Amino acid sequence: MSHTRHKLTIAVALLLVLSLFSLTPPLALADGPLEAYIYQEGDSNAANIRQEGQGNSAHLSQGGNNNTGYIYQAGEGNVSLQLQNGHSNVAYAEIIGNNNVTLQTQLGEGNNVYIWQDGSNNNFRQNQIGFENQAYAWVQGSRNSIRQHQFGIGHSSRVTITGDDNTVNHVQLGFGTELTVVFIGDETVINTFRFGL
Repeated sequence: MSHTRHKLTIAVALLLVLSLFSLTPPLALADGPLEAYIYQEGDSNAANIRQEGQGNSAHLSQGGNNNTGYIYQAGEGNVSLQLQNGHSNVAYAEIIGNNNVTLQTQLGEGNNVYIWQDGSNNNFRQNQIGFENQAYAWVQGSRNSIRQHQFGIGHSSRVTITGDDNTVNHVQLGFGTELTVVFIGDETVINTFRFGL
């Protein structure tokens, strides 16, 4: 097993531990014919997954530096998972409508992760471990439930919610971190835990 594959295996294990830590329900893959898997190892790669309708799913793993991953899902079952291990990587997830879920994990430094969700059951988590990473989440509405975890130094996180049942639960462990939560309406519950300066 190569060194990069070993790190991706650790990333998956950490993702599962963080999911348990945040007390979220386990993923349930949706019924239907759509599924997509992409694995890339190396630098300066780009991967795109686009799914519309029916069961959806999608998994995208990248090991290396300066990589970009993009997942777009519109309608029905959704789910979605993105793992990146390395430096200066970017992960995008754009999810529109229906059952949603969406996990994104990055290990390394100088990484950026973005989620934009509009409508239906939502519930995503973004995890970053390393240095000077940035996480952004925009949620337009429906059942919501955002959990962003950042461990390390110099991280920045921003969550913007427009409406519906909400919940945030944010954890940052490390020094030089920054957190911004913009909330507009509905049921609420925003917990943050920050340890460090």
